[in-house]
Amino acid sequence: MSVIIPVHNAVDHLPECLQSIVDQTIGFANVEVVAVDDGSTDGSGALLDAWAERHPGRIRVTHQANSGAPGGPRNLAIEMAEGEFLFFADPDDYLGAEALERMVAAAERNDSDVVLGKIRGVGRKAPVTPFRENAEGGDIFSTKAVWTLTAHKIFRRSLVVEHGLRFAEGLRLAEEQVFVVPAYLLARSISVVSDYDCYHLVRHDGFPHLTQEAPDPVPFYGNVRDVLNIVTAHVPPGEKRNTLLYRWLSLEVLGRFGNGFAGLSQETRAEHMRLADELMRDFFPEELVAQLPPLAGLRCLLISEGRLEQLTALTTLVPKPKPKPKLKPKADSGEQPVTERRAAPMPAAVPVSAVMRPVPAEGTSRINVPPARGRSALARILAVGRHRIRGRRAESTPGQAAAPVRLP
Repeated sequence: MSVIIPVHNAVDHLPECLQSIVDQTIGFANVEVVAVDDGSTDGSGALLDAWAERHPGRIRVTHQANSGAPGGPRNLAIEMAEGEFLFFADPDDYLGAEALERMVAAAERNDSDVVLGKIRGVGRKAPVTPFRENAEGGDIFSTKAVWTLTAHKIFRRSLVVEHGLRFAEGLRLAEEQVFVVPAYLLARSISVVSDYDCYHLVRHDGFPHLTQEAPDPVPFYGNVRDVLNIVTAHVPPGEKRNTLLYRWLSLEVLGRFGNGFAGLSQETRAEHMRLADELMRDFFPEELVAQLPPLAGLRCLLISEGRLEQLTALTTLVPKPKPKPKLKPKADSGEQPVTERRAAPMPAAVPVSAVMRPVPAEGTSRINVPPARGRSALARILAVGRHRIRGRRAESTPGQAAAPVRLP
């Protein structure tokens, strides 16, 4: 078993990560750590060397100039690794003591080329959907593995070598997907260990997390396009493909148009919208868009029509919080009755079929809402956000999220 760790300026957290690997119940004699110091300037490189001296033959370290992203160091470590299985860890996280033992056992029991171990978020979100139950060998569909695309998993090294799987280099967000997705699609089987916290995904105050950075639009969407090309090359059109594509449409594409979008420069916002529109036209069929929740459907509409101002306003809107329910007085307590005030029920979602128009003759996938229903509602919803955006634009700092606008 080879545990691969790309390291850059993580000296405060690295010891916990390394110790969690040394303490694995599978036995540290059955594990090698391959760590790549990616141009650290905080002493991480010296710390790695000290651990390597303390554990000769078990911890191997190489040093390189900073590459700016974890993909390059991981690829170098893949070339160095000798274990039957590869596990990718980050230096600011740590493993549960039984993680590798349980995951390797699942791989051997089910001839699995990929094993997902339950990820527990510590101060940050972690995927839930794939870890609702154990899976003794399945595929990308039955395990719902597509909803966890980070590299914190076990991969059989022969699979990686045979198909030349590598991470995207120089990319600071979603660089794992061009490695993980083909591994899922090519694996003989995929197992899931959901009854044990295998990997602890930790948020540290003051430590930079790449997932919270605003990505450069061109390389980001280019990488997403590469991944979608892999999906469409391996899965024929139809319901199964749409099940996978829904993830990228809802998270990678529409996820860029959240609250932080309004704080970007106009040029960057326009680039996001243009590139997202190109992906939507090329990969996401109309029946897939029809499955989106109403507000996500509105985002698609505005992206496809190039309505940047309205799209920006929409990204600042959040629902008004429901009032907290008031407790009724206890019987015979002498308290005056309190009239409960219930929140108004949310309006029922409008079926997408009621707001869709036929695709134009030229075959493009533009999404349209007829004026009688969709556009009047859209104009009303966007008015508040558009007004606030105009009033705040001069105060915005590039990359800084605009304060949310609450619906009246």
